[in-house]
Amino acid sequence: MMKTWFLKGAPVDGNTLLVPMRTFPVTVGRSTQCTLSIDSTGVSRVHASLDLNEKGELFVTDLGSTNGTYLNRQRIMAPTPAAEGDILHFGTAEFRVDRQVDSALLSKGTVTDQTCLFAVDSSLPENFLLLEPQFMEMLLSGQLRVAWQPIVDFQTLDVLAYEVLGRGAHLALPQSPYHLFLLAEKLRKEVELSHAFRVRGAQAASQRGGTVRLFMNSHPREMFMDSFLPSIDRIRAIAPRMELVMEIHETAVNEGNAMKTVADHLRARGVLMAYDDFGAGQARLREMAEIPADIVKFDMGLIRDIHLAPPKKQQMLAQLVKIVSDLGSQTLAEGVETQEEAEVCRQMGFQLCQGYLTGRPEIVL
Repeated sequence: MMKTWFLKGAPVDGNTLLVPMRTFPVTVGRSTQCTLSIDSTGVSRVHASLDLNEKGELFVTDLGSTNGTYLNRQRIMAPTPAAEGDILHFGTAEFRVDRQVDSALLSKGTVTDQTCLFAVDSSLPENFLLLEPQFMEMLLSGQLRVAWQPIVDFQTLDVLAYEVLGRGAHLALPQSPYHLFLLAEKLRKEVELSHAFRVRGAQAASQRGGTVRLFMNSHPREMFMDSFLPSIDRIRAIAPRMELVMEIHETAVNEGNAMKTVADHLRARGVLMAYDDFGAGQARLREMAEIPADIVKFDMGLIRDIHLAPPKKQQMLAQLVKIVSDLGSQTLAEGVETQEEAEVCRQMGFQLCQGYLTGRPEIVL
């Protein structure tokens, strides 16, 4: 059965709007005679049209509008092909081209042929993101990869564990986890992406077999959500022989009782806890003393070129290492890249090392 084309909009009332295009051509404009009537002074009386060619391909044409028609935020000057997932702006009224309808939306009566009310703005709104369909496809299909980076004993250089580092594997999306999380945050899917990376890490551990200790990251937003601990249980079920160390941003200790509850639940499951990026912001030593971690990872910004740092900075870092060690936590220097950095860190009393000097991340799945 042939799918029906739709325009998916986000009008001023905040509801999702689905506008079916059952017959062509479809006209868009302020006039009530248009197929899609938009009540906005930023839209011309007859603004644009959409039509199918003989191959069934969708084309959008601007009809001499004052404020322009945009495809993926580029103004069009001639009939232009549009595909599922593309974003259209008629003036500042924003729609996504779609061919799939959520039955829940249909049941709520959001499909309409009536006049739609949109606000007038000086810039193109961004209710929809260009790569949203591809991002959701990546999550649903598990198109993700993971690399493991060794964590070694500073004295013996024995590999004690690995940190799981996520990578994208969707051809239309960046591989970098940094850029993937930027996109995820715009879509409010950072928790889902964080969990998906952990699942891939656990799957890699399961395929490898044997006992392995893995450091896995958590996103600050998920720490105190009801779904966090069940998500930990799920990845441990995937790889029962995995020794899990959950990395938690050190700012989470500000949450006091909530953080202590999470820490207690993790330890009850046999999961170790590491504070990540220590020293990147305000060092919260008092709170860390109340809720100590098994490992504290010192931010690479403190480690980089430490051998060239003034004596006072080196002395300060050495004192922090001692304080954290006295709290009963192992200290890890992150981002060690040179022998000179490693030697200074070793003299300061760091117990664990992670960085390009002792091992680059390697794709394992």
